[in-house]
Amino acid sequence: MSRISLTPAARESLRDDEVVFFDWHVTGLCCADAGEFSLRPLRRSRLPRRSRRLGTTDLVYAHPFAWVHLAELPVTIDCRPLWRWRRFTSDLPPDAGLRCCLGRPLYGPASPGGNR
Repeated sequence: MSRISLTPAARESLRDDEVVFFDWHVTGLCCADAGEFSLRPLRRSRLPRRSRRLGTTDLVYAHPFAWVHLAELPVTIDCRPLWRWRRFTSDLPPDAGLRCCLGRPLYGPASPGGNR
């Protein structure tokens, strides 16, 4: 099971009826597996029907294609307010979706971040 953690700022930024959602955006023309992640707050009532919970908390969900890549990873989610907007970020590398699609590890000796 994924080891998802939210910083105190991320927890405080979520409203009572909201969760953090990892969305998947298709970037490849030949298959739906080529894509990138995005992270956003979403009301529970607006969660896509096939979304899956990540980790043991009920505050983080993912699109099925994103879930496949994130299911076993340690991910920390933070929130940085920008004026009146909330910007949720994670400690995933900026090219995480592309790495997953090409079979390269997100964390480990082959990644620039080293072992985690």
